[in-house]
Amino acid sequence: MARDLIVDGELVLYGPVGGSFWDDDGFTATDVLQALAEVEGDITVRLNSGGGVAWDGIAIYNALKARSGVVTVVVDGIAASAASVIAMAGDDVVMRTGALMMIHNAATITWGTAEDHGKSVELLRKLDGQIASIYAERTGMDLAEIRALMDAETWMDGAEAIDKGFAGETDDEAAAKATAFDYRLYAHAPKPLQTMARKLKAPAEAKPWGVPLNSAALKRRPSKTTATPPAAAAATAEPPMPEAPPAAPNPANDTAIADATKAATARIAGILNHAEASGLDALAQHLALETTLDVEAAGKALAAARKATAAAAPEETPAAHAARRAAAGGLAAPLAGAEKPAGKGDVSILSAAVARTNKRR
Repeated sequence: MARDLIVDGELVLYGPVGGSFWDDDGFTATDVLQALAEVEGDITVRLNSGGGVAWDGIAIYNALKARSGVVTVVVDGIAASAASVIAMAGDDVVMRTGALMMIHNAATITWGTAEDHGKSVELLRKLDGQIASIYAERTGMDLAEIRALMDAETWMDGAEAIDKGFAGETDDEAAAKATAFDYRLYAHAPKPLQTMARKLKAPAEAKPWGVPLNSAALKRRPSKTTATPPAAAAATAEPPMPEAPPAAPNPANDTAIADATKAATARIAGILNHAEASGLDALAQHLALETTLDVEAAGKALAAARKATAAAAPEETPAAHAARRAAAGGLAAPLAGAEKPAGKGDVSILSAAVARTNKRR
């Protein structure tokens, strides 16, 4: 069931892009598509997200770009990573007081062989190129400049975002409370955000994305314009500025995005409908939406999880249970460079990797 993202006629996108694996928070591309179907014409998008799944971010960007009405994106707190891609869909992008925007390169984890890791590298480079094209189209900067900013993990306040072309204006209205997010995932996040993240509990112990929405506080600020007599208006009117020529179409870029989206959709469906996914819905959803495993590798992971679950029979002795727990604990956080244990280690390593990193893009 889609989350109710329409508040007072505005599309409110708060929390992780692609939803949260730990709780029922955030928003997915499907949620946004269903919400957009409820609103006609112009729309305001209230954005406050530390990032998430790149594919969902790109899909939401394309859905907003396809609308016939004017799209105004208002960054209430933060638009980082995949959320910054969504922001680029706005005909107008407004940075609220204290709001931040961050762009960087995509990241993931890979579970498998050297060939699997090589495929992930190739995919990430292609994904970075597609995202850079979206930023370049919005800002007018060349791709080399954009890639340099992504390589450096660039954080921008309102003035910096406007100067670089990522936003068009700022808003002096007090920004909405920023969604809690573990900004320690980013290498160069500002120190105040890192300090805030350290005060939060881990996702498994708390709900960092749970931010209540006050519908009264989310209402669009009323216009402050005053009436001007027609004669005075005619005397002071300036000649209209010529419209900038529309950007040249880029069929190759559109085709690449469409192909990538089609491939990602097929991969997700293949994992969710895999024979080994029966009874392991939560793990299947995680593998499909928050990792880059292909269908075959995900099926092996599901089979390994099923085998491990079956092996932990209820009638095992207390001593055997304690030994199994101790062995699993030793695999929960393997040291860098350590040899991969044989047998059931694959499942523990995957669980540890999921708990640490493959959350946000």
